[in-house]
Amino acid sequence: MSPNVQPRLLKRLQIASSAGQERPTAAGAEVSRVAAPALAPLAATTIPVGVGPYGVAITPGGFAYVVNAASNDATVIDTATDTVVIPSLALPGSVPTWVALAGNGSAYVTNFVSNNVTVIDTVTNTVVVPGITVGTNPNSVAVAPNGNAYVGNQGSNDVSVIDTVTNTVVVPSIPVGTQPFAVAVASNGNAYVANLDSNDVTVIDTVTNTVIASIPAGTEPSGVAIAPNGNAYVPNGLSNDVTVIDTATNTVLIPSIPVGGAPAGVAVAPNGKAYVVNEATGDVTVIDTVTNTVVVPSIPVDNSPVADAVAPNGKIYVTNIGSSDVSVIPPYPDLTGISPNQGPLGGGTVVTISGTNLSGASVTIGGNPATGVSVNAAGTQITATTPAGSAGPADVTVTTPGGVATLAGAFTYVAGPTLTGISPTQGPAAGGTVVTITGTNLTGASVTIGGNPAAGVSVNPAGTQITATTPAGAPGPATVVVTTLGGSARLANSFTYVVVAHATQLTVTPALLELFPPQVYYPFLYATLTDLVTGLPVPGQTITFTAGSNFLGTATTNAQGVAQLSEAVSFPLILFNGGYTAAFAGTPTLQPSTAHGGIIAP
Repeated sequence: MSPNVQPRLLKRLQIASSAGQERPTAAGAEVSRVAAPALAPLAATTIPVGVGPYGVAITPGGFAYVVNAASNDATVIDTATDTVVIPSLALPGSVPTWVALAGNGSAYVTNFVSNNVTVIDTVTNTVVVPGITVGTNPNSVAVAPNGNAYVGNQGSNDVSVIDTVTNTVVVPSIPVGTQPFAVAVASNGNAYVANLDSNDVTVIDTVTNTVIASIPAGTEPSGVAIAPNGNAYVPNGLSNDVTVIDTATNTVLIPSIPVGGAPAGVAVAPNGKAYVVNEATGDVTVIDTVTNTVVVPSIPVDNSPVADAVAPNGKIYVTNIGSSDVSVIPPYPDLTGISPNQGPLGGGTVVTISGTNLSGASVTIGGNPATGVSVNAAGTQITATTPAGSAGPADVTVTTPGGVATLAGAFTYVAGPTLTGISPTQGPAAGGTVVTITGTNLTGASVTIGGNPAAGVSVNPAGTQITATTPAGAPGPATVVVTTLGGSARLANSFTYVVVAHATQLTVTPALLELFPPQVYYPFLYATLTDLVTGLPVPGQTITFTAGSNFLGTATTNAQGVAQLSEAVSFPLILFNGGYTAAFAGTPTLQPSTAHGGIIAP
């Protein structure tokens, strides 16, 4: 073991052999634990493994391989059940530190002291190659898309390349920075090597196996992981931060994102959350790689965490070298939407919140807790009832054991409508009157009058005026009700339905008289009553006959609408007044009408 690489590993192994003692602080770093947010009661469960767990890798099938540096073995965990399926798989190398999985199903384990790499068949869980000799103090390994494994040799300051098909070394040494401590391969095929002592990251083109760049990082870069967006995240153990590198340009995108004490490793989940393990403070910081902001300052784990990996089910597995166990962190929740996205100030709207990793969720809207929260079995949908809130947009926040996710301003509280008047205030019972209703907060309104829906409802852009057409209704006063997403308002008995009487017409026959000598030529007067709306005769109505101021008599219309009155006695009055008048007084449904009959002398 090269003297310049002894201190960190020996320190970690000493920690592993004294599990349960107080967590150490990295040299030169005065660090205090960062408290978790009050709204995020995050917690991790632990799984005992071998002594001094260091590296961890997870197969596509969900089995976590944990290499234990102090007990020279590997522990296999089923991440579906979080149970140990193989407590100890003996490894022939000395001080295994890291593990990476190849596409052929083999696991490649670096042995720090024996200077070689062991190959495990993860199907049979047997050692198929005891040791492939590489450089001095191999401490990290990553497999490129071309199938080659890139081994960072901390003692010889170089990278060895293994062909995973033949399990032979194809490139013994690619010189890199001082003390290469971690390796990751980006989607562009380049390998990124974090160099602990030269405070930089070496970039290797895995096609040509040549160094193409050296990128400055923080102090003691001790890990590297690639996010879905292609950026590389490098935790710096002594500057207590993370450097973000743009792998498209191989330039520093963000020099420093502060995290916990002595960050030692990092893994990025498919949802873009980077989990940084902080060795000195014994916790994990979560960074959103889309916004490059810390979304969870601290998730406590166990003693001296050094590495982590993400399982297919989204859970995070953290190796704790000081307590010889693995912490399991639930997956971070992600939100995609809420429906409906509006409701009244008083709350009570049943909403559906969609996303992933939502199991165990609680919900606040506008900072107030929702009620009736339930989550489907897949953890992709929450049903909840909104609390009361203030008018305007409100944040929707979901807290799970894995973190806190927010849809900013995703739900809008809508103020209820107010009504000030309606014009006109009356119309026919048959409906069809166009009315204007005034008020405030009328956007999206529906209208009923007398309990029946109005037609042709439209609202002006300001939400202060509604135009609508009245439905049919019962004669008399009716209440106007306006309903929006914010609630309902009413104008009691504000519109009156009236019965409109049909216009009528009376037609009469002239009086037939013989003038000299005066006598009745034809003995009857006739008046016919017609409904001008329907065009039909009106039976059963009383017609009054007069001559001047003289009452001649009344008659009732027959089925043909004709009223007949004898003029045998009254002809002198008719003659004196130059004719007669027939009058219909009207009813609630029929308008009054009159007609004048003259005199005809045959």
